[in-house]
Amino acid sequence: MASKGLKRLPGQWALLGLGIGLGFLLAGLLLISVPNEPSREEIVSRAREYGMVFREEVVPFDLKSPSASDVAPDTASADKPGQPGDRGNSTQHLPQDHEEVLVTIPPGATLEEIASLLEKQGVVSGALLEAEARRAGVIGKLKAGSYYLPRGDVTEILKRLTE
Repeated sequence: MASKGLKRLPGQWALLGLGIGLGFLLAGLLLISVPNEPSREEIVSRAREYGMVFREEVVPFDLKSPSASDVAPDTASADKPGQPGDRGNSTQHLPQDHEEVLVTIPPGATLEEIASLLEKQGVVSGALLEAEARRAGVIGKLKAGSYYLPRGDVTEILKRLTE
């Protein structure tokens, strides 16, 4: 009489098989619907975190010797005795009329850090950049990377840092 409790009806096996089959079907649909490749934005973001740049951002070196017109007039006078010269200034060798400066914004930099960096490199006033970024509402949209930035043109600087 103990064997009566172990018997199963043929319909119960069918329901069990149907349940397992539906489970596999739902799991398959779930796996298909979830994208397994990162988006382009995620790839670019991770590449920039590792310090990579786009080919268009790389500056080729000009191996020709510099001509006399490439030397800033005030650089030569800074070497004369009796005249003060700020040798610690990294932008001293650039002519005053040089329009763009190569700047690298590190990943995770805040607006204040970016403004300070640009001010140190002589691109724009840090306070002016902060105020304009807040006014334009682009604080969270500034991107890390290497950029050629025009001196003094806050609108163009913010445009390039948010593209």
